[in-house]
Amino acid sequence: MKILVIGATGYVGSHVAKAFAARGHEVAGLARNADTSERLAAAALAAREGRIDDAASLAAAVEGHDVVAMAAMVPFEDELAIMTSMVRACQQGGVRHLLFTSGTGVLSIEAKDGAWSQYTFAEDDPYTFPARHNREVRIQTEAVVREGSTDTLSTYVIRPPLIYGNAGSIQIPQIFESARKTGSACYLGHGLNLYSAVHVEDLAEAYCLAVEKGTPGALYHTVCGEVNFRAIAEAVATVVGCGTRSLDYEEACALWGNIWVDLALAVNSRSIAKRAVEELGWQPRHIDVIEDIRSGSYRASFESGLKAFTWASHG
Repeated sequence: MKILVIGATGYVGSHVAKAFAARGHEVAGLARNADTSERLAAAALAAREGRIDDAASLAAAVEGHDVVAMAAMVPFEDELAIMTSMVRACQQGGVRHLLFTSGTGVLSIEAKDGAWSQYTFAEDDPYTFPARHNREVRIQTEAVVREGSTDTLSTYVIRPPLIYGNAGSIQIPQIFESARKTGSACYLGHGLNLYSAVHVEDLAEAYCLAVEKGTPGALYHTVCGEVNFRAIAEAVATVVGCGTRSLDYEEACALWGNIWVDLALAVNSRSIAKRAVEELGWQPRHIDVIEDIRSGSYRASFESGLKAFTWASHG
């Protein structure tokens, strides 16, 4: 099949492109400029010119592809308009499968003190807690995608939790950065709050399985386990050779910024992948984020950049 991955030079998108290519599919990435085209060529991917913020350009880009996978990060407030245009373009352009990358931030429950929450959610479980801004916006986008299935187009929403592996992530590098800035690997409050987690390669496998076995209009979680932020900070401290430190909410915001703290660090976001396991037969191969930090890709990345790692002055 001919696959178009939007965001193919990014963390998630590059792994999705590799997973489809490993199955023998013809994979291209969306290129908005010459720099992106060069990066796609370096990754042995074809380039398809287009812009996701221009409906006509997007329609021309998706035409002729069997599968379109949206794996690019865009501002929450822009997602609905972009995905509305993308669904329409895929319906009119003969695309057979459309995948949208959401995230379990829509399930997050505030935890400014870093306490653990007992609540966890499978796909389509009711969510009875006050909605945060990102949920209100993204749930609408998910609905547009899921309701966009037709007799000829099958749509799916992939909703990953904390993504890790191959030295990438949002949260884990922030904790390494806290060690650089403060001399300690930091966490919020009790440090017992958490996101469920998935390795980026296992996540990419779910996109392929959704196309092969998925139910049109379905939502799929991808979870390999969970570990709290204090344990992550302790693993980072082992790699860096420093101690750990608990921050209160105001200190955390001063260090990491309000937006990242509120979305990624001062919440619980626990999920299970019931439908993905039962319908797709999805089985993650990577199950230990702590070992990846202590002895795997994160240690290797830290050690390779050690000369650039400067300690903050601290008393």
